[in-house]
Amino acid sequence: MAQVQVKTEVLPPARRHKRSFHYIRLLIATQIFRFTLRLKMWIHPFPSFNNPNVTREKGIVPSRDAGRNIRIHAYRPTSCPAYEALPVLVNFHGSGFIIPMLGQDEEWCTRVAEEARMLVIDADYRKAPEYPFPHGAEDAEDVVRHVLNHVPHTTLSISGMSAGGNIAFGAAAFFGPERVRSIVSFYPSTDAATDVATVTQDPFIPPSVMRHMMACYILPGTPLDDPRVSPGLSRLEDLPKHIWVAAGANDPLHVGASAFMARLQREGHPDAVFVSVAGAAHGFDRRHGGVGPGVTPAGREIRDEAVAFLKKNSKGPRVA
Repeated sequence: MAQVQVKTEVLPPARRHKRSFHYIRLLIATQIFRFTLRLKMWIHPFPSFNNPNVTREKGIVPSRDAGRNIRIHAYRPTSCPAYEALPVLVNFHGSGFIIPMLGQDEEWCTRVAEEARMLVIDADYRKAPEYPFPHGAEDAEDVVRHVLNHVPHTTLSISGMSAGGNIAFGAAAFFGPERVRSIVSFYPSTDAATDVATVTQDPFIPPSVMRHMMACYILPGTPLDDPRVSPGLSRLEDLPKHIWVAAGANDPLHVGASAFMARLQREGHPDAVFVSVAGAAHGFDRRHGGVGPGVTPAGREIRDEAVAFLKKNSKGPRVA
C-alpha cells in the first residue's frame, strides 16, 4: 500500500499566540480551570483499568515535528491475536481545546473494543492556549496517518467527543471517504461562528467558558470557514459514507451539529444519523457534570446505538 502523504498545500504554518497581556490572561485562566477539573477528578477518580476481555497498552506515535511524539492508549479484544488485522477506531477525547484529558474515554474505548471487536486507538493532541489551531488538528492527522501506514487494519473509523469531535471531523475530511469508513461523535463543535454566537445557559458550558475556550484555540484572523475549524462546512464529498452524531437539545453545540447533519441529509448523504436527546445538556452521557468516571442511563442507551453503528459499518473489505 502506498504511504499516505501530508497535504502540504492546505496546511499553513502553525502559529502561536503573541506574548502579550492577553495571552498571559488566557493562560492563567486556563491553568485555574485545569486545576479545578483536576481537583474534581481527584474527588471522583477514574477506576483502575480492569477488563479481562480487553487489553490496554500505552504508547506513542511520531509527530511530524522532529523530536516530538503523541501519546496514545490502544485497546484490543483479548481474544484477537496481535497480528490479526482488525477494524480500527481512532478516538479523540473532549477537552474544550484546552484540557489534557487523555484516558477519560476509557469506558467508551473499552466498550467499542469488546462489543464491536475493534482495535481502538485513543489519541492525545496538543491543547490551547499554548498550542492553538492548527496544532491539535495536525496531531490528529499524524495519528491517523500512522495508523493507515503502519497498523494492520481492515477498515478505519474515527470518533470524538465535544472538541474531540471537531478534531475527529477535521481528520476524517482531511483523509477522505476512500480511507475513513465512518465517524461517530458526541456533541461535536462543528461551526465556530455559530457555536459562539448561540451559547445558552448550559450548566456545563457557561457562555464565559465557551468564549474563553474559543479565544484560546482560535487565533485572531483565523478563517472560521476553514473546515478544520468548522467541520460543519466540509464538502459532502470529503466526508465518510457513514456519519452518526448525538447532542443534547439544551447543549449550545446542538445548533451547529443539527444544522450540519440536516445539510448533509438535504444534499443526499447516504447515511447521516443525528440523535437529538431531549432535555439533555453538554456531556449528558457522563456522570459528575460531564467529567469523571461513570456513564448516565441516558448515555448508556445512546452509546448502545453508537457502538452498533460502528460495528455495522466497520465490516467489509479494506477501504484503502
